[in-house]
Order: sequence, then structure tokens, then C-alpha cells
Amino acid sequence: MNYAIYLTILNLTLLARLRLIFRDKGVTDKDLIIIGALPLLVLPFVQFSWAWGLLAIHLVSYPFVMRAAERNKEKLNRNRALTFLYHLLITGIICSSLLNISGGLLVEKGISFFGWMFLPGQNIYLDIDMVNTIQIILAGILLVINEMNIVLRYILNVMGLQSIGEQEDKVSDEEYSMGRLIGLLERIFIFIFVLLNQYSAIGFILAAKGVTRFNNFKDDRSFAEYVLIGTLLSTLLALIVGWGVRILI
Repeated sequence: MNYAIYLTILNLTLLARLRLIFRDKGVTDKDLIIIGALPLLVLPFVQFSWAWGLLAIHLVSYPFVMRAAERNKEKLNRNRALTFLYHLLITGIICSSLLNISGGLLVEKGISFFGWMFLPGQNIYLDIDMVNTIQIILAGILLVINEMNIVLRYILNVMGLQSIGEQEDKVSDEEYSMGRLIGLLERIFIFIFVLLNQYSAIGFILAAKGVTRFNNFKDDRSFAEYVLIGTLLSTLLALIVGWGVRILI
């Protein structure tokens, strides 16, 4: 498999899908345009061949698949996860050794440019293995930011737990958005600490979250249990991604 091309498409897709974070009721046409356009940036860096054509067709059709999946509002998170897995599978097949896809002349120039920009005056050559390692770490960060949030919300829905944001008597929209942002930052820090092998620091993050929610926990047991379940699931997903990235690099 051409991992460089595959990881580039993956990261561009994950970056574009960040627009889904606050799209609880479905995406807009502008969102779909951005989600579809950003991965297309990889095409000039791929050598022109029939595999290039298949990749272009897939990337162009992907937003239309997402549009169809977004129509079912009741199963939005499930469909978002499935469309992402579909995208990974098709892209993986195209980038596999079966189709012999390869990078074009712009790849070497691009690597040289980034090496010159980020490692000026250093005796370090930015080779393809180093680029792939950087891309794997970046993919892990993007996964814990948005995709794990989608998986988390889907699991909570399967367990029959209604989102706090849908319970107007529990929290306001502002409090719900702040809670989601806290969860996002929590997963990022856990991911980083796993890469650094600093597992003890994860406990401080969870403890800090508990302190900020202490009054809510004391006054509302159901709210406390919901937050605890969500926190444990969020932590578990971040740990899984972190462990996976550590294995790959």
C-alpha cells in the first residue's frame, strides 16, 4: 500500500470533517462542499494513471454519499461513522498494491519544501518515513477531536442515554457547548499523554473535570452518572487511539 498517499487523504478528510463537530442537525451545502473539496488537494501529487482516475471519482462522489447519509437525522452519528469507514475502505483499496498508485513529481518537491521550512539549517533529512510518522500522529489527534466524539455519541444512543443537550431542563446550550469543548480537550490531552507514556497525568485531567462538576454531581445523581459514563467512554476511546498510534509509529 502507498501509505503516504493514503495518510494524506485520511488527514485531509479528517480535517474537513471537523465541520461536523457542531452540526448536530445535519450538514449544510457549504459543509459538503468543503468536505468534498479538501481531499481533492491530493490529486496533483498523485501520478496520473487509471488509479488516479478511480481516486478522483471516489473523492468527487464521497460528498454525495454523505448527503444521502445525512438525511436520516435519527441515526446521524451511526451514518457519519459508516460513511467514514466506507471512505477508509475504498481509499485503502485504491492505495493498495492492487492498483499500484504512486506519487508524482510534486511529492519530492513538497517534502523538500517542508523540510526547508520546518527544519532550516538542520542536518535532518525529511524522508518519507518521517513524513508518514508525522501524518499518523496528526491523524490520531484529528480522530480524537471529532470521530471519537461521533462514536461516543452513537454508543450513548445505543445504550438508551439521551444527550444532555437534548434535555433543556438539564443544561443550557452554552453549558452543553462548553461541556463538549471540555471533552474534546480532555481527549487531546489523554492522547498526548499516552504518546509520552505519562499515564499518571491522565488522572489529574479527570480529577480537574470532577472538581468543576462537583455541585452538579451533588444535586443531580442522573446527571452525575451520565457525565461519568461519558467521561469513561471518552477516555477509553482516546486511550485506544493513542495506543494504536504508538504501535504504528
